[in-house]
Amino acid sequence: MRIKIFHWITRLLLLAMFAGALPMNTSSNSIVAQEQDKKKKKKKKPSKKKKSSKKKKSSKKKKSSKKKKPSKKKKSKKKKPAKKKKPSKKTKKRAPKKVEATPVPKKEVSVFQLSNELFDYTNKMNTSRSRMARATRYLSTPQQKKEVVRIESKAKYTTTDYESAAAKAPYDIRAQRQLGMHYEQTHDWENAKDVYMRVLTQNPLNPDAHFYLGNMYQSMGDMVKARQSYEEALALDPSHRATLDILTSGRGSNENTTVLEQSAIKNPKGPAQKLTLIKQKLNSGDYEDAIKLSVLAREKFPEHGGFVYLQGRAFEELGEIDRAKSSYQSAIKMDPRNEDAHLSLGHLYFNQGKYVYAALAFSDVVYLNNYDVDARYMQGLSYFNANEWGRSAAAWEDLLHYASEHPLVKTLLPQAYYIMAVEYNRLGESSMGRTSFSKALSVNNHSRSWLPGAMRSLGKYYREKGMHKESLAAYQEVVELKPMDAAAYNGMGITYWKMNERQLAKAAWQRSLELNPDSNEARGWLMIAQQG
Repeated sequence: MRIKIFHWITRLLLLAMFAGALPMNTSSNSIVAQEQDKKKKKKKKPSKKKKSSKKKKSSKKKKSSKKKKPSKKKKSKKKKPAKKKKPSKKTKKRAPKKVEATPVPKKEVSVFQLSNELFDYTNKMNTSRSRMARATRYLSTPQQKKEVVRIESKAKYTTTDYESAAAKAPYDIRAQRQLGMHYEQTHDWENAKDVYMRVLTQNPLNPDAHFYLGNMYQSMGDMVKARQSYEEALALDPSHRATLDILTSGRGSNENTTVLEQSAIKNPKGPAQKLTLIKQKLNSGDYEDAIKLSVLAREKFPEHGGFVYLQGRAFEELGEIDRAKSSYQSAIKMDPRNEDAHLSLGHLYFNQGKYVYAALAFSDVVYLNNYDVDARYMQGLSYFNANEWGRSAAAWEDLLHYASEHPLVKTLLPQAYYIMAVEYNRLGESSMGRTSFSKALSVNNHSRSWLPGAMRSLGKYYREKGMHKESLAAYQEVVELKPMDAAAYNGMGITYWKMNERQLAKAAWQRSLELNPDSNEARGWLMIAQQG
């Protein structure tokens, strides 16, 4: 009986505990679920204690006392969470005030501020649209569209293009002339002859047709037929500008001079007579008279650039380089296709040491005549002397397509490639250096014929850049490869002189004179050193 009473008491106590611990009107199911889980765990714990109490059957009073004490502890434990949960009711009341978790509602947004920002954005959009409209208004015009189409078209015309253009305009002399010149550039002489013969048949009284045929024969080297065509052109028009210009230049040796003299006899008041007199004055050395005659002839025949060109030659012979250069430039302006004026200007710049300008002048000659090998050689040499190694190599590579066994280019082109290889290696681009060196050997694999010259050029190049140690090393390489090279000792002496090593410089120049007593350069440097 006592045991049953004990069990009922414990049940009542547990009910009371549950009734006091559970909160009324709970707001969330999750809290109730958590409380129920806690109570289930707590219910299981006393059951374990009961089992342990059964094992210890010392006295019933002790058991009741032991079980009552933990019940009190449980009450105290249960009351504490109840006190903790009372604030949960307060939190319900404070629930609408929990705005702190979301910071956005806290900030108050001003309508005026938003309107100002929108106004600024719209202004920026309008200004950007207006700028874009100004930038693209030219693209929308039909004229610009035409230019774009022209830019995308082929830059270089093929033989088919020239042939189709000539076929569409069989009576257009200019179209036929372009086709004939294209055949001339490709050395297709038979087709060029057919074109010019056809033009001459259609226009027998046009001096241009005779000039075209004569010019082709001159390019072929058949000067007899060229002279006959020029005579026919001047017979139709004694003042034919193109024919007189080419006869004035002197190209074609005595045949052109004879044609010019015959035209002067037939027309004593024409430009041929004046050109003949000026050339005679130049050949005899009467440069002042040649200049005077050129000025008078230019006043009478202002359209002929030949008089200006001859005037420039007279000025150059007198040593008036600036006036000669001005005359050549004026002749080129009057006739941009005057090859002789471009050539004379290029040589004038070359003699002045203005190698870049000389190269540009020779490039104009190459543009006018692709088969002018001498102009191509001078173009590459001018770039080489200007230390433009890549450009000189490109010019000489093109020359080898027209003269594959050119002896000077076979020696100088490997030097340009070797200098490029050394410079690439010095700058840390070893792969480019290997490529340049392989190109040098591909042009001429006999390196001993060109390597000393390349090292001499490197020595001079480094000295001009102020790299005196590298300059001396390059000249020493030349001496090792070619011990009797007087030019290497001369260059070494100049480098020592730039380094203020006067005694070493004198020794180097004396050694240069021993190897080559005719070296005027070394002798001149020794004189400067003795005076200093």
